[in-house]
Amino acid sequence: MSERVFLVGTDTNAGKTMVACALLRSAARGGIRVVPFKPAESGPAGPNSDRARLLAASVLDRGELDELSPLRWPKPIAPGLADDPNPFLGRGSSVSDVESMLGRARWALARLEQRHEAQISLVEGAGGLLVPMPGGSWLPDWISGLRARPLIVARAGLGTINHTLLTIESLRIRELEPCGFIFTQLLARDDPSRSHNATVIEQRSGVPCLGSLPFLGRPPVFPADDTWLVPDFWSRLLGSWTGVT
Repeated sequence: MSERVFLVGTDTNAGKTMVACALLRSAARGGIRVVPFKPAESGPAGPNSDRARLLAASVLDRGELDELSPLRWPKPIAPGLADDPNPFLGRGSSVSDVESMLGRARWALARLEQRHEAQISLVEGAGGLLVPMPGGSWLPDWISGLRARPLIVARAGLGTINHTLLTIESLRIRELEPCGFIFTQLLARDDPSRSHNATVIEQRSGVPCLGSLPFLGRPPVFPADDTWLVPDFWSRLLGSWTGVT
C-alpha cells in the first residue's frame, strides 16, 4: 500500500493546497510517484477549487477528478456541517453513516493508488484539525480511518508558534504523531518573527520543520527546485513508517 501523508492545517487558509501542489511538482521532478487526494471538499466548484488545483499539479487526468475528491458539497462551510449540522448542534445523530463515508473515500483512494502505483498518497484535510467532517465525525477520525501520518501546514509569521504547538499537542493526545511541519508565506510583507519560529517549535515539540514555502505571488509561480524543502524530505516521508531517516 502507498504511504499516506495527511496535510493538516493550523487553520483554514494556512496554505495546504499550495503546499500540496508544490509537493506534487517536487515529486514529479524527483521521479517519485505521488497521488493527491481530498476526501471531502465543500465550496463552489471551478478552476480555483482545491480539487481542480490538485488535479492540475498532478499526474491524474480529468476523468479521475471524482476519485480525487469523492465527497463534495457546494456550500462553503465545514464538510461535516455541509453534510448534516445536527450532530454538531446537539440535535441528534447524523443521518449519514461515517463508516459509509470513510468507505467511499478508502475505495476511491485505493483505486488511484493502484492505478498509478503510488509510493505516497498526499491527502489534504479541510481547514484545521478540529473540523466537523461528514457523518458527525471530526478530522482526526479521517486521519486514523485512512491510516495516514499527519504533516502540519502552518503560516510562517506571528502567532504560528501557538497555533502549531497546539496542533501538535492535539494530535499527540489522539496518538497521531506528526512527521513534521511545513511553513507557508502567504503575504509578501516581512515579518521579523519568521527568523526564530521554526527553531522554537522544534525545540519545544521535537517535531522537525521539513520546509518553508516562500511567497509565490498571485497567481502563484511555483519553485523550479526543491531548495524550500529539507534535502532528504522524500526519503524521510518514505522512511517514516519503517524507521529509516
